[in-house]
Amino acid sequence: MDKYAYISIYALTLAVGLYSFKKYNHNLHLKLWLYFLVYSFITEIIGVYLIYFVHLSANILYNTWWLANSIFYMFFFLGKIELPIKKKLLIGLVSIFVIYNIISTLFYRNYQNEIFVDSFILGQLFVVLTIMLYYTELLKSNAILNINQSLFFWISIGALIFNIGMLPVFVIAEFIDWQGIFNYIILGLNIILSLCFITGFIVSKKEYNT
Repeated sequence: MDKYAYISIYALTLAVGLYSFKKYNHNLHLKLWLYFLVYSFITEIIGVYLIYFVHLSANILYNTWWLANSIFYMFFFLGKIELPIKKKLLIGLVSIFVIYNIISTLFYRNYQNEIFVDSFILGQLFVVLTIMLYYTELLKSNAILNINQSLFFWISIGALIFNIGMLPVFVIAEFIDWQGIFNYIILGLNIILSLCFITGFIVSKKEYNT
């Protein structure tokens, strides 16, 4: 597999995102999301450099990204939820996730030498739950009438497919070839994720990116 595949995917997504910046630059959450994409892009560049050019482990880098990814998307969609009880539930999920990983890192895991599969699975479950709560709010609002013109919607579709798709991969990871099937599944899910983001950049309208 081309070592530059993910860098190319992120570069294309960011290029379209920057070109469409005026459509969502008035919304803080969407601007932070773009910055998170930049962080993901930089992470991938550093990861390729460490693995392929200096032949060092990138576990710390990718463990950090996976954990940050889950926390970011939980907070991202938390901002779109208005019902107080749902907000409290999501804040509770974020707290559980953070505490679990702090304890796991301090007492049970080697952050540098291990891949935090259990943390990834927990984070993905929480992100999927967060998006489902976002959809329940969406169905009760007028925003549902123009849903396909909202960048938030396309981000949620991409994140939902990615996280649901990744769950079985991590669950059965110990039984498959991480350097074979795993890599191709991850690549496919990343392509779908980026296509959802790019579609959102193209079809969304400024008045619905609020």
